Amino acid sequence: MEKNGIVSVEIDDLAYGGLGVGRVEGMVVFVEKALPGERVAVRILKKKSNHAQGIIHEIERPSPWRIEHPPCPLFGTCGGCTWQNFPYDQQLIWKEKQVAATLKHLGGQENFTLLPIIGSPKTWRYRNKMEYTFGTNGVGEVILGFHYPGHYDRTFEVPACLIQPEPFDAMLGILTDYARAQELSAYDPRTHKGFLRHAVMRHSFTTGESILILLTDQGDLPAHKDLAERLGREVAGFKGMLWGTNSGVADVARIERERWRWGEPELIETVNGLTFTLSPQSFFQTNTPGAELLYAKATEMAELGPKDCVLDAYCGAGTIGMHCARQAGRVVGIEAVKEAIWDARANAARNRIDNTTFICAPLAHGLDLAEHATGRGAFTRVIIDPPRGGMDKRSLAGLLALRAPLFLYISCNPATLARDLQTICETGYKVDAVQPVDMFPHTYHVETLVRLRLG
Repeated sequence: MEKNGIVSVEIDDLAYGGLGVGRVEGMVVFVEKALPGERVAVRILKKKSNHAQGIIHEIERPSPWRIEHPPCPLFGTCGGCTWQNFPYDQQLIWKEKQVAATLKHLGGQENFTLLPIIGSPKTWRYRNKMEYTFGTNGVGEVILGFHYPGHYDRTFEVPACLIQPEPFDAMLGILTDYARAQELSAYDPRTHKGFLRHAVMRHSFTTGESILILLTDQGDLPAHKDLAERLGREVAGFKGMLWGTNSGVADVARIERERWRWGEPELIETVNGLTFTLSPQSFFQTNTPGAELLYAKATEMAELGPKDCVLDAYCGAGTIGMHCARQAGRVVGIEAVKEAIWDARANAARNRIDNTTFICAPLAHGLDLAEHATGRGAFTRVIIDPPRGGMDKRSLAGLLALRAPLFLYISCNPATLARDLQTICETGYKVDAVQPVDMFPHTYHVETLVRLRLG
């Protein structure tokens, strides 16, 4: 087996990340877009001492589950829904397996109860938030779409997406027309020149309303009022637009300076009987129907009672904390994004919840304030839902120093979850139960709840 050579591989597993897994003469071979149960001729792209990686040259025997014609015309170009060629019931089976395997092999966890995966109530049109990037096509026209997989500097046009609400499809067309009519340029991440950067769309499944956050480099946005009014006329449920600028080098959809608002660029979402106001930059789970199941399960696994004092780390707009507050004695949330904290405080008032305190601070700096805010002594429950990259060492050490009897970790990345679990368990905690929840149909991503007890 040599680089650029072709070998025949029997695929019998799926790795986290969506790669098919097979073996040739004892060496593991990872194959893009290959499915379990099929035999494929593979062109080897990379070879190392203990594994190789390749792409399908020919499907010699298709998997019995392979869907020959996935519904999205961008399948194969877009790096998002790479499992559209795999039935949803099989996606759930393999996601559950991957969670268990990742925690075992990367995290060293074996003696825990793996609860059956919870599927998403919606498998299409389920996302409430999308981030698009402006780019340029082959003839120099501005387009709006996604990056090609593995290429931060190349964008392909997306006229519609099957996992987003229909109003977003209409926004894509209107924004593209606007950019070309105004002869605006797209920001180039290589040269750091250009104007239009990102379009972030958010939707409420409760009200059916949508908003747009438009990000540009420094400069004036021409005819922005005309753009907002057209969106209001032609996009069902469109209620507000926010224009902001970002002159940073990093290609992230973040507002440095707010320039202009139209309408009411906030959304209202009701989850499990609780109503939340969400400002444009507040974090909220991207699958609203799935979030109802996730938050209900998190509350159940936390085993709350009226004497419990809960620390809700990375609390966002207070969604998990307020679910817990209905059963616990006290909840203290910490979040670094000030707009999210404003939302959390307003949401507590809206829902007539008076046993919560929300602190705006980086987690590592906010823990001392959180302990002073309890009014009830030590925390008995710690719940964390950190970013995809997992916990930083200082913040995790601070949480572990609280010695809460029960620790609930919510993660969208089994690999960083497994890494952090190793650290947590070195301090005396033991993994008790693991609950996968699918929030991302047709992708390899999966949400996981892990309950640990101080042992």
